[in-house]
Amino acid sequence: MILDRNGNGYRWYVVVLLLAIFILSYFDRYILSLLIEPLKKSIDLTDFQVGLLLGPAFSLFHVIVGIPLGWYADRTNRKYLLIAGILIWCAMTTGNGFVTTFLALFLLRLGLGLGEAVVTPASISIISDYFNRTERGRAISIYMAGPYLGAGLAFLAGGFIVSHLESLGHVNWPLIGERAPWQAAFIFVGIPGFLFALMMLTVREPERQERTGSAQGISVAFKYILQRWRGFGALFVGSSCNFAMIATTLWTVPLFQRVYGWNIAEVGAVTGLFYFTAGPLGTALAVWAQKRFEAKYQDASMRLLLLGLLIVIPTSALYPIMPTAELAMVLMFITFIGKSVATAGGPSSMMQITPGEIRGQSMAIFSTVIALVGPLLGLPLIGRAIDATGDPTSIGIVLSAYVLIIGVPSIILLCLGLRHYRAAVHDLEQALKA
Repeated sequence: MILDRNGNGYRWYVVVLLLAIFILSYFDRYILSLLIEPLKKSIDLTDFQVGLLLGPAFSLFHVIVGIPLGWYADRTNRKYLLIAGILIWCAMTTGNGFVTTFLALFLLRLGLGLGEAVVTPASISIISDYFNRTERGRAISIYMAGPYLGAGLAFLAGGFIVSHLESLGHVNWPLIGERAPWQAAFIFVGIPGFLFALMMLTVREPERQERTGSAQGISVAFKYILQRWRGFGALFVGSSCNFAMIATTLWTVPLFQRVYGWNIAEVGAVTGLFYFTAGPLGTALAVWAQKRFEAKYQDASMRLLLLGLLIVIPTSALYPIMPTAELAMVLMFITFIGKSVATAGGPSSMMQITPGEIRGQSMAIFSTVIALVGPLLGLPLIGRAIDATGDPTSIGIVLSAYVLIIGVPSIILLCLGLRHYRAAVHDLEQALKA
């Protein structure tokens, strides 16, 4: 049965397809975190080098090309731009299975960041043009389940794949030759993405909505944000804080291996299960809370972001230093719920204060800013701090300190900025009526 491209069912088909692509992008991004210990042994890496691969190697191009790609997405067919991004990142992921040096891995992770830089700006922009202002928050909240479902798939299925490949050892695979288990893992998770590039051909590029009639130069998005810097600033601080918590997740496998003695399969299975349960629970809570906040508050999406952070920060600070793995897992489960709630609130808040003609650029600016603290800076700093202690099991204390240093000031600044965000919402609504 072919969906009517003007019908409600087709709109949700697009959301589901973009969600699946988002899930895949996080699967490919997170699979490296399951391979930290095998990589350290195979290539003789330090924790600082691991931090570079997890963070700057991926985020550097995200930061450099994100804004230009967002600008381009506001002027071109977003569907084809997204297809190009998928092809690039899947090629880079697959390519990791054919290299054996830190430098080569670093360069391919740069390419992965380049390919994935277009995903959120293009997808959020497309979804926003398929849904009106009253429906958009729920659609974006569902789409934003992607990071948790993708990470969950990486830990759950990836943990099984890595564990199985390690049991096989070095195997001479058909067509690709002899590969180490970690190399084969990259190849297996990289290839399926090419199918999603083909599926994107079924998406109709939507007409751009909610234009204010302003100019569309690349400086317009910056100028618009800077004129309302207090409202946007509060949003950027809150979302950056939530995204910075990704650092704790990416160090979860070595945390449980070093401190609690778990193996990759055990950590992957439990963590993946948490993503698949806590992630959807957080999304459901986000959709429920968004609906109720919208009935009372003009800053509903920002309150959703704040709600998520109030859950995330205390639990993220506590679970890495728990005396037992069981207590750590309970708190980590609650952390994942909070992250899912906060993640849904960020992009929804951004779309409520951004005109239609600069949505791609604004989301690229948003993605660039939030990538600076956690992935680009936080991950290698955590690795350096662990190396500096001389004790790999100090990882829990380092992670807890990292969360508190970033989290507490961020919540305070977000609360102080709520009234300025409401003013930005009012500005856009008045411009749309003009």
